[in-house]
Amino acid sequence: MARAQEWCPDGWDRGTFAHGDHSHAFYTADRGTPDAPLPTVMLMHEFPGISENLVELANVLAADFRVVVPSIVGRDGNPGSLDSARQLCVRRELHVLARDGVSTSVGWLRDFAHRHVADSSGRSFGVIGLCLTGNFALALAVDPRVAGAVVAEPAGMPVRPSGLGLSDQDRAALQQRVGLQVQGYRFRRDCLSPASKLAAARELLGDERMRVFTLTSPNQRKHSTLTGKWRNDGAVANVRAFLRERLAA
Repeated sequence: MARAQEWCPDGWDRGTFAHGDHSHAFYTADRGTPDAPLPTVMLMHEFPGISENLVELANVLAADFRVVVPSIVGRDGNPGSLDSARQLCVRRELHVLARDGVSTSVGWLRDFAHRHVADSSGRSFGVIGLCLTGNFALALAVDPRVAGAVVAEPAGMPVRPSGLGLSDQDRAALQQRVGLQVQGYRFRRDCLSPASKLAAARELLGDERMRVFTLTSPNQRKHSTLTGKWRNDGAVANVRAFLRERLAA
């Protein structure tokens, strides 16, 4: 992987996005061509940030999609849990999420999706949220251009077991969404991602629009379903097939 003044994986492009007084980095892995553009997927990283594990997943997805990865928290390429937690505290994320409020990141991520993820032709795109950003995928799916969303191992924030970090308006919009399909993934014994999170999402959307995959594991420490040493290759293949079908022309 490339190591320069500004971190960027080999074969990716780095950009910056300004929202209010803040600037955020983002990365794009795009193997499409002007004559044959690939459908777009917005991939949101897990805690503590964009790591080598996330890059590996993005490169797998890049065989089928234009993958856009916003930097939400942490030091890109080498995130540390303590530093990322401090950033969340400074942004009052933990305070808001502990009260089952809407993450302070949702606003700028929606703006980012509108300006850098959505295709100017109006084509649909997909979103993937992992761990801390699992619920963000639902918040972004309010956008009618999102045809497929993946909610992977949503972590225990908000603290309330069934909390999804959605406003009343978001809930109403999701219930009225047409053309949206969602998949959820978690390990059965994952103590960091309560089963009640995905159950609450399925109750909100209905069984016809959301399918939950519970992966079997005797290990309570297994958490990340799509990345790292615990990655489930079957789940990754399923996500690729799901998004290919949802984003077909």
